[in-house]
Order: sequence, then structure tokens, then C-alpha cells
Amino acid sequence: MALSTYRLFINRDLPIRERACESKAVYVSRRDARSHARHGRRQDGSLAPYRCRFCSLWHLGHRRRHVQGR
Repeated sequence: MALSTYRLFINRDLPIRERACESKAVYVSRRDARSHARHGRRQDGSLAPYRCRFCSLWHLGHRRRHVQGR
């Protein structure tokens, strides 16, 4: 999916907690999240587990791209 198309799906009117936490799948451990990322729909390594600052559980998110020169 193209980035411009992906951005159309993001509802920026929702509160940050709902966008960042409540609308995502929750994993009890980092290990569970990593396992799902490796065996799920996207097996290309583009998703990475992270601990949520709102619920303290684990979600999957896109890896940040490192920009040269910064």
C-alpha cells in the first residue's frame, strides 16, 4: 500500500490514546508480539514490537527509517 493511501486510513480526529493504543492488537509480552510479527501477514521485518506508554502492554508498529545525516 502506498504511503499516501495508508495515510487516508489514519483518523487523526481520534484522541491520541485511541489511535496509539485502544485500536491496536495487544500482546502480553514482547515475545508474543515478536512471534506474531514474524508469522503474521507481514513477514518482511517491517513491524516491530514496542511497549505502549498508555497500557504498558505490547503492540506492533512500523520500524522507523533511519535518515542519513541526522
